Amino acid sequence: MSDKKYKVITDEQMEEEICTPEPANGWQNLKKAMKSKILDDEYEKSLYCEMRKKRRTSKTSMDDLSIEIPRCLIKRPSLILNDEILDFNRNIYQSIQSSTPTSDEFELSDFEDDEDTSEKENTCQEQYLRLCKKYHVVPVSRFYKQLEGNSMILKNHRFGKGEFKACAVALMCNGTVTHLDIEGGQIGAVGMSHLSDLLYFTDLLVKLNLTKNDIGREGLILLEEALDKNLKLLELNLSDNNINGDDCDIIRQIMEGDNMLQTLNLSNNRICNIGGQQIARGLVRNDRLKVLNLSWNRITGNGAAAIGYALGKNSDLQVLNISWNGFEHGGAHALAHGLSQNTCLKELDISSNRIGPSGVAKLMKGVKENTTLEALKIADNPIKTCSTIMVLLIVEKHENISFLDFGSQPVTEEFEQKVSKIRKYKKLVVKYGKIIRDTKAKKIDGDDTMYISGDPLLVLLEFTRMKKIHILDMFRAFDTDDSHSITWEEFREGIEQHKLPIRPSNIDKLIQSIDMDMDGQVDFSELIISQKAHKRKVEKLTARGEDEFKKSAIGIVNERLRKWFADHHFVLLQKSLTEAVS
Repeated sequence: MSDKKYKVITDEQMEEEICTPEPANGWQNLKKAMKSKILDDEYEKSLYCEMRKKRRTSKTSMDDLSIEIPRCLIKRPSLILNDEILDFNRNIYQSIQSSTPTSDEFELSDFEDDEDTSEKENTCQEQYLRLCKKYHVVPVSRFYKQLEGNSMILKNHRFGKGEFKACAVALMCNGTVTHLDIEGGQIGAVGMSHLSDLLYFTDLLVKLNLTKNDIGREGLILLEEALDKNLKLLELNLSDNNINGDDCDIIRQIMEGDNMLQTLNLSNNRICNIGGQQIARGLVRNDRLKVLNLSWNRITGNGAAAIGYALGKNSDLQVLNISWNGFEHGGAHALAHGLSQNTCLKELDISSNRIGPSGVAKLMKGVKENTTLEALKIADNPIKTCSTIMVLLIVEKHENISFLDFGSQPVTEEFEQKVSKIRKYKKLVVKYGKIIRDTKAKKIDGDDTMYISGDPLLVLLEFTRMKKIHILDMFRAFDTDDSHSITWEEFREGIEQHKLPIRPSNIDKLIQSIDMDMDGQVDFSELIISQKAHKRKVEKLTARGEDEFKKSAIGIVNERLRKWFADHHFVLLQKSLTEAVS
């Protein structure tokens, strides 16, 4: 389904909306509090799980069992609970009643575990063959063989009509399989009804991979209901299931529900903006998820902003993958806000999100304030070499970040040298692309007569002093978008556009000397202070005599600028600055 239209709201409204808790009745609060207390203690947790198993299987009489199953049928319209399951449960009940050991027999039962296990496995395999014969389907040999182990891996096996029903019933009889992988099975909503029964009535599975199964909204509803009764499932993969934004209200219920999920993979779906806002609300109220994968979901606009703000309210998520979406500048701003308040995230992947230099600068402000992040992946975003250096300098000062991924992003020799210096006193792994050598930088510089050699900051300060250009006038000329801030990229473009006598290969060095806190923004207040200090230094040198001034570094740059002014370059520069300010 196509994404619905959404209205643009402010950052404050977005943060307030996703963080406002929904009203809950007293019984729900009491239930969650009791369960949280139980699960904190391993002994009480084991007793609780055992109590649930007894409530499912061992009733006081066969009449109670026959009454309970129809009651389940009324609550959950399933395709699995039929006469076969009723007969099998009766057999299970009879075997439990007949084989229950007395107090004197408990010591002997410890030596009979292996024999009992083999009999149980044979029973499951025989049950599976009988069900295949009943439903007129060919037994799946891979499934039959793996009934003896802990993992059931059936990737790219497309289940036919009745095939998965037989498999699901056999798994309900099995007590060993904890990992089920049916990627590409295309079980649909019908197969999901069988699988939901497995989750609802047994606590066996720990890992479940449902990639490419097209379970639909009906399947999601059944899954959510089953997970609310399951205390064992920790990892769930729902990638590539055509889940759209309208279906994410069910995903939100799963995230807010009474389950034990720690890893949730929703990649390669169509969550978009509406779904992003739903997931953000679920993320705010979730206190169990450790890993969340939202890559390849077309999340942009308000959905991206909501997830960014929700990150600041979550207290448990450790790994967040939001690569291959469209967070852009607005999403990066919201992520920066969330990171500055987050106290648990360890790995963030924002690769391929169309985040430019200004967005990366905003994001790194949040990274700078965060204290827990260990890995940052920002590959395949439209940034330049100056942004990579800015990111590296912030990572250098960060206490915990030890992995930085730029993907195939080109870097300069200066970047490579800086990485080598950092590695001498800090463990840091950095991935990057081609290195731009000095020979290429010289070609970019072009004609040497266009530039003044020497310290670029000194050249800039002496240039503005000699021609009485105030730093604020330069700020207004460079601030083309009237944002009242100058990013590294805007500063670079301003110098090149107005043809200041500074080599392009030295602009990065100039920016680093100006941006004292390395936040990606050129601090013109520091430049104003530097300009005043430069003027005082010139006055002291000239007071000592003309010869003393000419021998100084300022005097050498002054002489070179006088020769440069004789050319027509300054006439063009003065005209462009005057037009920009006016």
